[in-house]
Amino acid sequence: MTITELIPTVKELSSTDKLLLLQLLVQELLQSEGIAHQPSIFDDSPIESTPQPAEDEDDEDDLTIEERLEILRKPPKERGEILAKQAEAMQAYYEQNTEWKDWPVDDIIEY
Repeated sequence: MTITELIPTVKELSSTDKLLLLQLLVQELLQSEGIAHQPSIFDDSPIESTPQPAEDEDDEDDLTIEERLEILRKPPKERGEILAKQAEAMQAYYEQNTEWKDWPVDDIIEY
């Protein structure tokens, strides 16, 4: 697909999806240039605040960049269904792994 073919599709995206696409493109550029980057929603590597899958789980659910972009091209209703399935999976994760309940809950203090 050429950039000329891609532009009309990008123009149809919501503002949120455009920002996600922008983040994806910047990270791809940083990676291709060998520049260190901050973790994002597109990274496969877990960060401290992201729940980590059990060690026995396969990485079959990892999506390629092309697959992720294809999801962004879907109509909002279809994207919502995908997000709902992901939310169900995360609910099951948090119900099975209750470690998060032990996190301290204090008032937020601004200095």
